[in-house]
Amino acid sequence: MSDELEMLTRVCRTACKERDIPLDSPQAQTLASHVLKLFLNGLMGEEELLSAERNRMKRQAHIAALNQPPAPAR
Repeated sequence: MSDELEMLTRVCRTACKERDIPLDSPQAQTLASHVLKLFLNGLMGEEELLSAERNRMKRQAHIAALNQPPAPAR
């Protein structure tokens, strides 16, 4: 169990670092919750979890960009 917890911690820290998310922030808590959910649903490998989290972050960034108001015309 401790090896799994260490691996989940590494995944969360890596993902937070890649997105410049402070480890003590609500965003980091949400990320950790999602990583744990993925793990409990069968994604067991470190790279597999990182890949899934990176894909989720890309989707979220894409959705956020789509929700931005259009830039004023020049």
